[in-house]
Amino acid sequence: FSSRRRHTRWNCSSRGLGDVYKRQPRSRSGMSMVEVLVAVAIFGGFIAGACKLIFSHRRVSDMARAHYTAANIAKNRIEQIRTFEFDQVPTFEENQVVVDESGFADNIGNYRRSTTVGTVSSNLHSVVVSVEIRNRETLQFTPAHETINTLIADYLEMGP
Repeated sequence: FSSRRRHTRWNCSSRGLGDVYKRQPRSRSGMSMVEVLVAVAIFGGFIAGACKLIFSHRRVSDMARAHYTAANIAKNRIEQIRTFEFDQVPTFEENQVVVDESGFADNIGNYRRSTTVGTVSSNLHSVVVSVEIRNRETLQFTPAHETINTLIADYLEMGP
């Protein structure tokens, strides 16, 4: 048997009742309220900036989609005109017709299409299709638009 005394919980000296109420030194491993508030403020600023970036990106994306759709409406109008006889091309002239995303006339559509047909020569027409885009916030048509120009020719048959 050794004379060394083992320190276990059974043989260590007990504390008196007064020791329970003594202030124990605190470790600094926790965070204070000020540190938490600063962290929340920084996180809130980051979230606000991210939200602003996301909304800005969405607005730009919506505008790009609207311009793409407007260009397709103009292109489809020209393709529609090309399917008819040369003499019928001037009948497709129109001024500020409100259309939907498919190019069909619709009073509550988001696009306004104008088609101008000019005669360059007896067998050549100039066709200009312009599509304006409705602003989703003001519901007014903006000066921003897509325009496509083309020439449509009447093919002359050559004799043998």
